[in-house]
Formats: sequence, structure tokens, C-alpha cells
Amino acid sequence: MTGPAAIAIVGLDGVLVDLHLDTARVRRELNAIIATEGIAVDGEGLIASIESACAKLGARDAEAGARLATRLWAVIDEEEARCGPACSIHSEARSLLQRLSGMPVALYTNNHHSCTLAALRAVGIDPARFFSIQARKGAASIKPAAEPVLAILSAPEAAGAKRVFLVGHDSADMGAALAARQAAPAASVIAIGCAHAMAEVPLLEEAGADFVVTEVSEAAELIRAPKSPHTLSMVLLAWNEEASITAAVRDCRRVGRLWLSGYEIIVVDDGSCDGTAARAEAASEGDVRVVRHARNLGMGAALRSGYAAAGCDYIAFLPADRQVRPQSLLTFLPWATPETTVVSTYVTPPSGPWRRLMSLVFHALVRDLGGLRVDFDGSYVFHRRWLGMIDLATVRSETFVFSFELLERMRQAGCGFAPVTIRPFAREVGQSREVALRRIVRVFGEVVRYRIRNLTSV
Repeated sequence: MTGPAAIAIVGLDGVLVDLHLDTARVRRELNAIIATEGIAVDGEGLIASIESACAKLGARDAEAGARLATRLWAVIDEEEARCGPACSIHSEARSLLQRLSGMPVALYTNNHHSCTLAALRAVGIDPARFFSIQARKGAASIKPAAEPVLAILSAPEAAGAKRVFLVGHDSADMGAALAARQAAPAASVIAIGCAHAMAEVPLLEEAGADFVVTEVSEAAELIRAPKSPHTLSMVLLAWNEEASITAAVRDCRRVGRLWLSGYEIIVVDDGSCDGTAARAEAASEGDVRVVRHARNLGMGAALRSGYAAAGCDYIAFLPADRQVRPQSLLTFLPWATPETTVVSTYVTPPSGPWRRLMSLVFHALVRDLGGLRVDFDGSYVFHRRWLGMIDLATVRSETFVFSFELLERMRQAGCGFAPVTIRPFAREVGQSREVALRRIVRVFGEVVRYRIRNLTSV
């Protein structure tokens, strides 16, 4: 008898419900109690301050430290007891659970067990939906720690699971997944962080998140994604991306190993004057090839070089600044066929109003002035057969217009297109490629030249 292909472990507060704890009041009460012991914990997080205060007092008097822990956690228990019955369900919790229907799901939370049950009842989620509920029952935090996760994995429902996805919203959740992975190397524990704001993304990654989503329901897409029969060349476009290229390579590798039948990572270093190429090569585990340009030639030239170097059946490009993550490609792959190219648009644009306005202007230029009918944002996935039908050297654009020209040539050759939507990320590190007048003029010139070539060839 084989075990389940995957199980999911989800957090409570921040993933399924919003408890609306009055953390400011709780912190004031905790600080007041801690101050009576003459202990300073300024600048530490809520749970960290409790553990620090109890450890400091316990070093002098173990019984006093234990009594302090009981008093401090009683304050949190009181607040959770107040909030549990009145909590609200997270806007995407039902969608998440519905999309995980039919697979084993466990609950792992640092909230008290009684609060957990009260919260589930309040929002109409049946506790029986979870084959295991690991929650705090005493005056001590259970996160981050491997033991509760290992307890879930020891349940009969989880026996033989090939993949374990832990979905949480804070650093402690990510730390728990990391601890479980270290304690049980045979278990494939994959941490998915749910960021409710872009500022939380790097914090979750620093804590050990393998993937970050900005909508809770997106976690189900990762958990439910089947292994694709496709092999995929992921072409990373990099120009002075020393700060992000290692993480970008890591992102591609995780997607490749988890969901692809075969993959390769091609980094096109478009004349960087920093350590981009060296870091890309250092990040290789036998799956990275670096293509170097002696000077910066532009996005079109980088795409041309990357596509020419690709050896897998399907090809996609990604920006090395990580604004489009390779996990987005899981949305593309089910629709990709040798005859169908998958193109994406953004659910929400990744930048401010000025960049959004300029994007609209660029797309209007490409469509109305250039006559390029295939539109996209982000990326696209196509079969390499089209490279045998279209000579890349004849696709002349050197800016991002290259992709529009290539896609139009593919359309004219009989390629079909399937649209998907993806959610981009904000740039975390490195220098933003701000839209400058010089770039606008260059793009305008390329669109005009393409239009002239197209008209004169008729």
C-alpha cells in the first residue's frame, strides 16, 4: 500500500483565520510583568521576549522562571480566549481548503488548543477536516520546532507521503519546516510562506521559506501541481544582478526538481560589470550554463542568445531580478503543447503608477503602431520546434520588442496561444530598471522599424 503523494500542514492565524489579537495591549501587560523581575527585553518579538525573560530569570532560579512563564502565557491565553470565538475567516481560507479537498491536511499552530477549536467553530470549519491538530497546550511555545511536525508525519494518514507542504504566514512557521527537514532528512518538507504584504517576502525567505505566495489560495496551486511531462529550459536574463542571481538560480532549481521531468538553467549575463556571472557559476549544481556578452547588448540580444543555447523541449525566460518567479511557470505548463505557446498577463502590475502608465503606453505602441498582435506581460512558454521554423537572427529587435516580434512571427507560422494570469513580485534587491526617455525613444524606434519592414515585405 502506497502513501499519499502529498500532505499539507497549514497554520491557523494568518492562513485560515484572523484572530485580531490586541498584541499592543498584550505586550504592555507582558512588559509590566517582566519589569517586576528587573529584566529588560526591549526590541525583541512577543514570543522571543517571553522566552528571553524566562531564560534569564530561570538561570538564577529555575522555579521562578517557570512561574514567570505561567504568568506570561496566561496573558496570551486570556487574549486568545477572548478573540477565538469572535475571529473572522481569512478571505481565501475556504478556497484553500476546497482546493485541497481529497488530500490529507493537518493543522499546526502556536495558538492554544482551546482557542484553535473555538476559532474553527466560529468560522464554520470542521476540526475533523484535519487528521492531526498540533497546538499549544501549556505555558511554552511549540514553534519553531521539529517535534510537532514530526508528530504529524508519524500519523497513519501521513505514512509514506512523498511531499509535505507546510503553509504558514510567519518566520516561526518557516523555521519549523526547516527544523523538521533537518531532523528527518528523508522527509521532503517544503515551506510555503504566505506574505500579506510585499515587505514580508524577504523576511519569510530569510526564515527558510522555499516558496512565497502573496495570496493564500496560491499555496494550493503549488501543492496540487502535478509533475509535468515537459522538460524546460529556464533562461535567466541578468544585467548587473549580482545581488539576486543566486536566489534566482535557487528558485529555478527548486521548481525544476519538484515539478519538471527535466530542466536546465541558462543565465545570460548581458555585459554585467559586477559579479553576476561568477555568482551564477558558483550557484550551479551541474544544472547551470552561463552565456556571457562582452558588453550590454539589450534584452533582445540576451533572449536571442539564451534561446539559441536552450536544449530542452520547452523554453521560458525569467528576469533575474525575481519579479517573475519560476513557480509561476506551473500555471503555464498544463497548457503548453508543441502547437500552443502560453503567454501571461499580470493580475496586478508590480510597480507604481508611473511604471503602470508607461507599460500601457508601450503595449499600445507595440499593438497599434507596430501591428504586433500577440500581447503578454511577464513571460511565455513555447516549444523549441518554433526555433526550427523561425531563424532567430532574422528577429532583429534588441529591446523587449524582440519577444513581441518573435511571438508575432510564430503566430504567422501557425502557432496557437493560450493566456494565463500570474502575480509578479516587487524587486527586493539590486537596482531598478527605471523607464528613461532614452529607452522610450529606443523602443519607439524599434516598433517603427518593424512596421516599415513588415509593410515593405508585403
